[in-house]
Amino acid sequence: MGIRFNEVSYGYSSFAQGLYTAIKDINLEITEKNEFIALVGHTGSGKSTLAKHMNALIFPTSGTLEIFGHTITNKRNKKIKYNDIRKKVGLVFQFPEYQLFEETVEKDIMFGPMNFQITKEEAKKLAKQSLKLVGLDDSYLSRNPYNLSGGEKKRVSIAGILAMDPDILVLDEPTSGLDPAGKRILMDLFKNINETTGKTIIIITHDMDLVYQYFNRVLVMNDGHLMFDGKTEALFQKEDVTDYHLDYPNTIKVLKYLNQELNLNMNVFQKTTAEALAEIKRAVKL
Repeated sequence: MGIRFNEVSYGYSSFAQGLYTAIKDINLEITEKNEFIALVGHTGSGKSTLAKHMNALIFPTSGTLEIFGHTITNKRNKKIKYNDIRKKVGLVFQFPEYQLFEETVEKDIMFGPMNFQITKEEAKKLAKQSLKLVGLDDSYLSRNPYNLSGGEKKRVSIAGILAMDPDILVLDEPTSGLDPAGKRILMDLFKNINETTGKTIIIITHDMDLVYQYFNRVLVMNDGHLMFDGKTEALFQKEDVTDYHLDYPNTIKVLKYLNQELNLNMNVFQKTTAEALAEIKRAVKL
């Protein structure tokens, strides 16, 4: 067992609203191996608050949280080494590239591992290995992070977390700001890391096309509540996602529209553009 939420709620004081409860009575289990999970919900639904609990960056107001055998409550426990938890569960914020600060890519990636008392020589090895995992070669090690493209900066910042060898990787909107091709490249990269290393990866996203195409499990937050936890296909086929202030993937929207306007009888649940086109051709021939 990796992470378990037991009736977890979290509230904080808001100048505009007084006490605001960001997440409410969350029950959730995430295993430490082989999961590839999308965390979705409208802005303000509680996604990021939920994610911050996963590596004990914040503590629950009520309920308990179990992270790799450590029980987290609303009070700091001096017996728990929270840095050990944060090494097990790596959290990458929405704009991780803003956290790059060293003069070379190698030094930036080495920074995290060396904070966990890893030797300089071992940190150098980890820097090379993690850089390879994110699809960049050794030539990047000596480059200045500030001279990289936006997509490259994201990869380097993710490599810095991977160098600490977390069992679970949590990423907040990692594809934001990228064009469609850049999003696919990064998602293929995450999927490959998940499949080759067995690490559980949780990605916060608003992109329903990516959710439908890549993920096998999806968590839906709505107004602080966990409203859905299950197979991605079940979400779009059995649930009315508009009830959660979400949209449908473009392939489903287009095929639904064509069914209605042209009186066709297509299976609208096609994940990719190629599959949608094939279904249109099949229906028109009929």
